[in-house]
Amino acid sequence: MAQRLLITGVSGFLGRHVALHLKDQHRVVGTYREHAAALNGCETRRLDITNRDHVAALCREWHPTAVVHTAAQGDVERCERHPELAYQVNVQGTANVALAATDIGARFIHISTDQIYDGTQGHYDETAAPQPLMVYGRTKLEGEQQAATICRHMVILRLALMYGWGNPTRATFIDWMLARLQAGQEVPLFVDQYRTPLYVGQAAEVIGRLIDTPGVQGVFNLGGGERLDRYTFGRRCCEVFDLPQQLLKPVEMAAVGSAIARPRDCSLNSAKISALLRIKPLTVEEGLRAMQRQRGG
Repeated sequence: MAQRLLITGVSGFLGRHVALHLKDQHRVVGTYREHAAALNGCETRRLDITNRDHVAALCREWHPTAVVHTAAQGDVERCERHPELAYQVNVQGTANVALAATDIGARFIHISTDQIYDGTQGHYDETAAPQPLMVYGRTKLEGEQQAATICRHMVILRLALMYGWGNPTRATFIDWMLARLQAGQEVPLFVDQYRTPLYVGQAAEVIGRLIDTPGVQGVFNLGGGERLDRYTFGRRCCEVFDLPQQLLKPVEMAAVGSAIARPRDCSLNSAKISALLRIKPLTVEEGLRAMQRQRGG
């Protein structure tokens, strides 16, 4: 049954994919802040989620049955340089959207991140205690907490590192990597940072399944079907897209000397949501093959 949906952040990587995935089954309004987003089959509106009155007004006007909150300040370096901005968007903005959704009785699906974990353990399930190391992770966790206080019936979906084709306003890590490889340029990749890479198309599908499954609430982790370091992920990309692996340069995190504390192993255990929705997280090769098909080979 078609629903009225509000999706924040459709000029971003995940938000755009979610809106395009759901537009044929539901009536979708998507919001953006800086970069105007024109999506076939979706209505789009400019919205500053840090303005509580504007968020409330749009929710009252559109009156969605569900709100999917993907908008965030996700640039880790920018969050470190401007923690007040990260707080305004990731904490106050999330609270504003949660309040507006609650006021009209809409379901609220909040998108969070694997970066709320400290990376010392790996294979995190939903019972693991969050201990973020950086401003981005801390503000995303506080946004979760604010939303959970406001909304009784909501979903918090913590997503792993995502990959997929970017959009006109935002290239992705994989766009950057493949472009460098195709240009014959070296690509440095960590051999000691582990994630469960998640194909963005599957993330969008799972969000759609959650919308279509009434009564679901709580915290869920969602990653891909295997735990990989970034260098091995790069090798899989080279194999699928027939690019030279010798251009990949294995490096250790300590060699980069970043001032930002980055978790080493934020791999996620997706058993809870897999059992609920009866899904099988895709392996990296399966996700990359789906990207190939999307581009027509």
